[in-house]
Amino acid sequence: MTQPSGAPEQDGPPTGARRWWIVGSGALAVVVAAATVGWSLHRSGQEARPTPVAAVTSAPPTPTPSRTPLPDVPDRPSDEALAALPLAFHDAVIGGLLDGTQVDARNAWTTATPKVPLVPLYAAPDADADPVATLSSSVSTLNTPTVTAVWDRSPGRDGGMVLVSTPSRNRTPGDGDGATAPSATFAWARAADFTLTGVDRVVRIDNADSTIAIVRRDGSTETSETARLGTPQDPTPVDTKTYMEANYVDPQVTYTQGHPISLTGAHSATLAGYGGNAALTALHYYPDPTGSSHGCVRISAEMTQALARLPIGTPIEFS
Repeated sequence: MTQPSGAPEQDGPPTGARRWWIVGSGALAVVVAAATVGWSLHRSGQEARPTPVAAVTSAPPTPTPSRTPLPDVPDRPSDEALAALPLAFHDAVIGGLLDGTQVDARNAWTTATPKVPLVPLYAAPDADADPVATLSSSVSTLNTPTVTAVWDRSPGRDGGMVLVSTPSRNRTPGDGDGATAPSATFAWARAADFTLTGVDRVVRIDNADSTIAIVRRDGSTETSETARLGTPQDPTPVDTKTYMEANYVDPQVTYTQGHPISLTGAHSATLAGYGGNAALTALHYYPDPTGSSHGCVRISAEMTQALARLPIGTPIEFS
């Protein structure tokens, strides 16, 4: 476990149809206009009889379907109301946040960057939902821009709502709900509060095979290697979806030897804390190629560099 230092017409019938008739041997031409009734002239001395013409009707106009109005989304709360809400950062525990048992988190291959200093977070994508927390536009202690991963989207006015990862917990291990706690949390937020950007890669950590891989959207693997993971007592997160919260170098974490640390939004499922922080899970270099971690993912120097080239907010999946 590690932490930062300091903590998208029907045409009508032809009109005036004309018929020319030649009668006897004098070449007398008679023009008969056809409107609703046409006339047939027979041989000399015979009666002219009206010939009915079929009535022409036009097809009724095709009705234009009306558009179903998009559902509303919550109005943005006032600055005062937002300031009174708990801030979702890596050390916070906020019960209103959602975990993997409460949402169907599916990779939307999209990251979300806040447009505003504080983004209201909700437990449901409903117009009358009340916010449960806020997400800051900068990462606590690092002062780097916040970018998170999008896992779902609802229809709605102004782009609807998006399901995003948060850096907080909704409870800690041993809080009365058992010895373990969810490693990652999610919340709904207004799409209008973010700039949404597409991504084409995901980081996957496989606990069964002890591997880490960067996988492209088409399913091909960019790079992969064996990783050193946690123990049964201090496991690496399992069946967890989160995001790359930050990527930075911290000289004070000497064992990383100057290689970049990829900080995830996931926490230990069994540890309430580690080293003075909330037991965050990181992907980092470690000089000893053997042994296990306290839940972090120990990787090679080459993998740290490959991860550092990914955009912040890249989805991360632990299986």
